[in-house]
Amino acid sequence: MNHQKSIAVLPFVNISNDIENEYFSDGITEEIINALTTIKGLKVIARTSSFAFKGKQIDVRQVGKELNVSTILEGSVRKSNNRVRISAQLIDTSDGAHYWSKNFDRELDDIFKLQDEISLLIADKVRENFGHFNVDDSLVTHHNISVESYNKYLKAKKLISRFNKDDALKGVSILKEVIEQYPSFALAHVNIHYAYNIFAAAGLMPVKEAFEIGGNYLDKAYKLNENLPEVHHSLGWDALNKKWDFKAACFHLKRALELKPGYSDAHQKLFITLILEGNLEGANKHINKAYTLDPLNDLNNYFMGYNAYINKEDTAVERYFKRCFEINNKFIVGYGIYALALAHQNRPEHIIEVTKSIPEMDGSKTEQLIMTTLAYAAMQKTKKVEANLEILKPLLNTDSRERVRFFLVYVYTILKQYDNALNLIDEGIIHREPLMTLVKVDPLLQPLHSLERFNKQLQIIFALANESGTQTETVEKPLLSEDQITHCKTAILDLMKNEACFLDTKLSLRTLADKIDIHPNHLSWLLNASFKKNFNDFINSYRLEYFKTIALKPEFKHITILGLAYDSGFNSKSVFNSFFKKTEGITPSKWLQKHTK
Repeated sequence: MNHQKSIAVLPFVNISNDIENEYFSDGITEEIINALTTIKGLKVIARTSSFAFKGKQIDVRQVGKELNVSTILEGSVRKSNNRVRISAQLIDTSDGAHYWSKNFDRELDDIFKLQDEISLLIADKVRENFGHFNVDDSLVTHHNISVESYNKYLKAKKLISRFNKDDALKGVSILKEVIEQYPSFALAHVNIHYAYNIFAAAGLMPVKEAFEIGGNYLDKAYKLNENLPEVHHSLGWDALNKKWDFKAACFHLKRALELKPGYSDAHQKLFITLILEGNLEGANKHINKAYTLDPLNDLNNYFMGYNAYINKEDTAVERYFKRCFEINNKFIVGYGIYALALAHQNRPEHIIEVTKSIPEMDGSKTEQLIMTTLAYAAMQKTKKVEANLEILKPLLNTDSRERVRFFLVYVYTILKQYDNALNLIDEGIIHREPLMTLVKVDPLLQPLHSLERFNKQLQIIFALANESGTQTETVEKPLLSEDQITHCKTAILDLMKNEACFLDTKLSLRTLADKIDIHPNHLSWLLNASFKKNFNDFINSYRLEYFKTIALKPEFKHITILGLAYDSGFNSKSVFNSFFKKTEGITPSKWLQKHTK
């Protein structure tokens, strides 16, 4: 069953003559996704999973099933010179019915203002149809940046998210161009930091160098805008990887989620922060939340695979790692971890098979060498291990030193050469390498836990860990007092009875809120909490009763059923038919036949 208050925004179709406007239409889509993600209580599918359907002709009911959402937003963008026409429509995934559509014809003076207008309307229509959540008066940040430069930013962000060094460096280069034109654009700075944090965390370049370069960009982003959720996301990941400060990491990542409740990336990083400490229950909650928001994201599938490995769920390991590499076969940082899971399952032959599927790219030869060494160690083929070590050890003096050192810990542990493994961990601690934070919970390193020296190493790595303990869920307070509830309920019922405002086909949550002089958030809450109905069901129930009354009057026999529905306030044939059948259990025509015999 689909999550009721949920939406996937599919990529808006570029119907302009200029193919270059593709980034513009993608940018419209992404900004609407970002805007809706700030709404607490609304499940919004993240960009990666929504864009997986770009250019594909798939029934929206199937999309709804795959992404587990009740609503699909789709649309098109036509851009010509300084004018734009955006068409948008909301579709109920249960039956494929369109329940809202609108065209926006505007000058391109302030594209972010237009995106805000569209996002607010969409949020209103979803809660009118599926239930209450609060909506801020503005959802879109108005960036002081040209449309062209913003599209460059989106392109760079996509490149960085591919998690390989070549693409990430291309993304960094594009972001530097954006910063040259708009030095105060904080998101460009924070995403350059994000790229260098990837390099450091994955051992794709020297940790000290990566942290130093990336840290300068993060400091600048924080000074420019300390309230950006993306800034707190990066501060959290920086605290984890650079400082091994698990407490600060949790603080900043939770702050990011306060600012942007549907922030999949923040849930990802909270997962890795908590699982490395050994808080498997808390970690599982956050990675499942991230996965729910973005199931077609390579990093989410990788983390789901890693979570399954740590929890020794072999079937899930295979499923999620396979899906990760199907989505992105250049996800270089995932192959080695997958090899650890296969070694733990005693499947060394399969490790060697996987190495053959790794595409050629920066770091691929090293990764293949690491993985075959792990496989040979698991098979106890000592001579082959020693031959590989002769090639791997010199790499400890190259840019790959952190990644090589980390995996050699496993090779030596499998070979029961524990002192060699611990010596490498000591070196990793000296250089404060991010990958060393993985050693505590890894099943393959279980033999080390009986060693006093290893436990002292863990004390150093996790000196700034969070205290274990369950968190209490916060209980949301009513938005209105008892007196306010009574007053507003009376006002609403009087409007329905005396003014029959439900007959207005353009009636919305906001216009009804204006009539009784309360905030739309309060009215939305009141209808759901006190009347146990969302806005549409509440209003349509009055429309339906009115329809049933006039449909049986002889003077209206000459009017069609659909005409009577429109006279009753319904503004959509599909909405009328589906609501009638849901309420009465039969179609309008059969109901009429039954009552006019």
